[in-house]
Amino acid sequence: MHHWQPANHTHTRFLHRLFTGGAIVALRTAIMLDFICNAYGAAYGVTPYARARLLYQSRRTVRAIPSGTSVITHLVLMREILSIPPTTPGVVVECGVWKGASSASLSLACRLTGRRLLVCDSFAGLPATGQTAAGPHLYLAPHAGLYGYLTGGMFSGALTEVQQNIVRFGALDVCEFVPGFFADSLPQVQQPIAFAFLDVDLPVSFHDCLRHLWPQLVNDGVIYVDDVGCLDLCQIFFDEAWWQRELGCPAPGLVGAGCGLPLHPVYSNIGYTRKLPANAIKEASRRWRQTPYLAYPTASTAPPDRQESP
Repeated sequence: MHHWQPANHTHTRFLHRLFTGGAIVALRTAIMLDFICNAYGAAYGVTPYARARLLYQSRRTVRAIPSGTSVITHLVLMREILSIPPTTPGVVVECGVWKGASSASLSLACRLTGRRLLVCDSFAGLPATGQTAAGPHLYLAPHAGLYGYLTGGMFSGALTEVQQNIVRFGALDVCEFVPGFFADSLPQVQQPIAFAFLDVDLPVSFHDCLRHLWPQLVNDGVIYVDDVGCLDLCQIFFDEAWWQRELGCPAPGLVGAGCGLPLHPVYSNIGYTRKLPANAIKEASRRWRQTPYLAYPTASTAPPDRQESP
């Protein structure tokens, strides 16, 4: 009689790689099909063919330009831009662009939706101020099992190089470039912001971006964030004292903090936060679903709505 024997480590690792690889392919395929087949951008006249074209162009871009973000991440960001209602005012802002790969993809979505893209970067790499007295800044992402160090000048892409990459793979005509370190350059951004993408790596840079961009973000506007696996960066979005002191509003939190949005079977590196309006609970009651496992007070007993910054 045959007795079952536990698989050895070699077989276990093989099965793990097999099933994980299959899950990755299935998930990526589902995200791509969702992007093409659902009506993202229909309000702007964007067709399935146009969305398939965006996917094709993003794949070309990521293959040709060094990028810290994947094609799937580009699809998610473009999906958000295409989903902004045409009646919502505001530009799209990207902070931290490296060689301009994600800028190229975002610019194509902005051209389809008639929005301007503000491309914000020092174009000289990370600031040296991100280093501590003990040396380079430690970058630690526990859930992903990653660590390393960030030093001044890393992720540098010259302005002319970024512009040339956008000419080749994006839409330069919708782009405006805002050069300089964020503490100095972002006070220039005074127009309403409908969507922003921050890939700035350092806590000090996140502080500068949020301090200057959040007041310009429209109600229900979204900020997507790279590096959500790094808990040092995530905690900024939950620091109630900082948000009250600097912006006079509650900390908004960060969806995907620690392990990212479900773009990968194990983890991804992006998440987002949304600027909720002052009547957030009333809006939620109209757009979000309820569950039998939670209580829903009547209007006379409901707690006051959260207060947001003007």
